[in-house]
Amino acid sequence: MNISIKHIALGVVASMALTACNDIFDDLAINPAQPSMQEYFSTPAAINEAVMTCYGYIQTQRCFGASASKTMIIRSDEASSNSDYGKPGMYGSSLNSSYYTIMQPFGLIYSCASQATFIIEQIPNVEFIDTKQHDAYLGEAYFWRAFCHFYLLTNYRNVSLITHAPVDASDYVRPVSDPEDVWNSICSDFAMAETLLPEKGYWKGDHAGRVTAASAAAMLGKSYLYRSGIEPRYGHSSQTYYTEAAAAFDRIIRGDYGQFRLVDYSHNFDVAHEYNDESVFEIQFLGDVINNAFNPATATSGLAFDTRGIMLPGTGVGYEGVVHDWLVDEFKQSIDKDGYTDIRMFSTIFLNDLDPSVKLRPGQRLEGPGGYHFEEMYPNGDFTTAANVRSHAYNAAFLKGMDLSMPMRNNNPTAITGVGAGVQEYIYNQPRAHGVNWRYLRYADVLLMYAEAVVNGGQAGSMSAVNAVQAVRDRANMPAISGVNLDVIKHERMLEFALEGHRFFDLLRWGELAERFHSLERQDPNFKMFISDTDYEGFTPNKHEWLPIPIDEIESNPHAVQNPGY
Repeated sequence: MNISIKHIALGVVASMALTACNDIFDDLAINPAQPSMQEYFSTPAAINEAVMTCYGYIQTQRCFGASASKTMIIRSDEASSNSDYGKPGMYGSSLNSSYYTIMQPFGLIYSCASQATFIIEQIPNVEFIDTKQHDAYLGEAYFWRAFCHFYLLTNYRNVSLITHAPVDASDYVRPVSDPEDVWNSICSDFAMAETLLPEKGYWKGDHAGRVTAASAAAMLGKSYLYRSGIEPRYGHSSQTYYTEAAAAFDRIIRGDYGQFRLVDYSHNFDVAHEYNDESVFEIQFLGDVINNAFNPATATSGLAFDTRGIMLPGTGVGYEGVVHDWLVDEFKQSIDKDGYTDIRMFSTIFLNDLDPSVKLRPGQRLEGPGGYHFEEMYPNGDFTTAANVRSHAYNAAFLKGMDLSMPMRNNNPTAITGVGAGVQEYIYNQPRAHGVNWRYLRYADVLLMYAEAVVNGGQAGSMSAVNAVQAVRDRANMPAISGVNLDVIKHERMLEFALEGHRFFDLLRWGELAERFHSLERQDPNFKMFISDTDYEGFTPNKHEWLPIPIDEIESNPHAVQNPGY
C-alpha cells in the first residue's frame, strides 16, 4: 500500500495548524523574523504543503477518521453501536450540541474550508512553470472547499459560507447562510474544480489518491441530486437539478476523465486493492502493522480509520457495533442467478453463515479477522459469548471498514474472549491500527445516482437507467431487470452500499427518514438498543434530520442559529 501521501498530510496538518494560529495573532505579536502566511506560501512546493493540509484535516481521527465517519454510518437504520463515536447516531441523550463527536468535525471541516479558501486567494501570486500543476493545486482547493460545505450543509444545515480567508475577528462570526446560497457555492466550486483538476492517472506514486476531475464531477452530480431531494422537502425551493446531475455523472460514464469500471466487490473494502478502477474519490487512511515507521499500529496513528463503533462483539469492549435484523434478512432474500446468497453480503456483514438461510456456494465461507469463521470466534453460534450482553439480541455485525488481513494477535499477553482467549491480544482489536481507505465515491455509486437522476426526470446521456442499474447487478450475478423505477434503485442502493455511510442521506433526500425509523421502532424491539449509557429515545421528525450546531459555535457566534429541537 502506498502510504506516503498519508504521512505527508498528517505532518503538514500539524505544522500548518501552528502557522495558522500564529497568523491570527500577527497584529498582536510582532515578530519581524517570522514570515507571514502570504510570504511563506510563495512557491509551488509551499502551495502543495497547504493543499496537503486540506487532506489532513479530513483524514484526521476527530474528523473522517473516527468522529464524522462513525456518526454518518451509525445515524442510519442499518446498525447500532455502543461506542462513544457511535452515540450521536443512536438518538439518545448523548446527541446534544456539546458532545465532542459533534463539535470536533464541525471545527475541522471549517478549518479545511478556510485553508482551501486561502489557497484559492494565494495561488495567483505564485509563479508556476508547470501550468498543469498550478491548475491541479487550485482545483484541489476548490474541491475541498466545496466538499466541506457539502458535508456541513447536509449534516448541520444552519451553516455559514466561507467565501474569503479570515482576516480579522469579524470573519469568525459570520451569519447563517441561506441553504440555496450554500448549494450555489458548492456546485460552483465543484464545477470549477472539474475544469481544473487532472484526469485519472495524473497523480502517481506518492501522490496516488489525490482528487481528480472525475472526483469533482461525481461530487457535482451528487450535490445536484441531493439538492433536488432535500430542498423541496426541507427548504423553500421546488427547483430540481436532475438533468444537471445526470450530465455530471455521464461525463464519468463516458470516460471523459479516464476509464472507470466495476471491480471485484470485495476489492472495495480492503487495503490490498486501494486506488482501484472503481474508486472515484477515496479518503485515505494509514494502517500498517509491519512497518512501524509512523506508529501505524499504535494509538498514536493520526490518520487511521478508527474502528471504534463498528468492531465485532467481544473483540473490543466498548468498541462494538451490530447490524439490525432487517438488513440481514434483505441480504438473505437477495438470491443470485445461480441460487446463492448475494455475494455482497460476504463483504458487508459477519454472521453465522452455516445457518441454512444462507445459501453458500461450494467451498464458500464467510471469513472474519484473521480468516476465522463465525463459529470459531463465537462457539455458541451467536454473540452470547461476547461480554456485552446487549449484543446477544443481534445476529450480525460489521465487516466493512476494517482491515481483516491484519495479524490477529501480538505478543502482549492479555486475556480476550473468543479464539485464543487468555493467550494473546488481537492486533485487530487495536482500533487505530486499521488503515482501510474509505472509497467514498465508487463507480457503482455513479451508475446508481445517474439512474436515479434519470428516473426522476433528468435527461439520459450515453446509458439508459436500466443499463446503469443492471451493470451493478451484473457484478453481483443478480437476475436481469426488465425496467427500473425509484423503488428498484432504492433497493439496489440498500444492498450495494450497506454500512458505507450513505444510507442516512439516501433516506433524507427521499423524505423517508421519520417513516422508516418509526416503522422499525414498532417492528423490532432491539432497534437502536445496542447503546452504552442510555436507551434509544426515538427518532424525532423536524429535529433528527440534522445534527445540532455545536455549543461553542452558539456561544461564540451571535449570528449562529441552533437547529430545531436542540
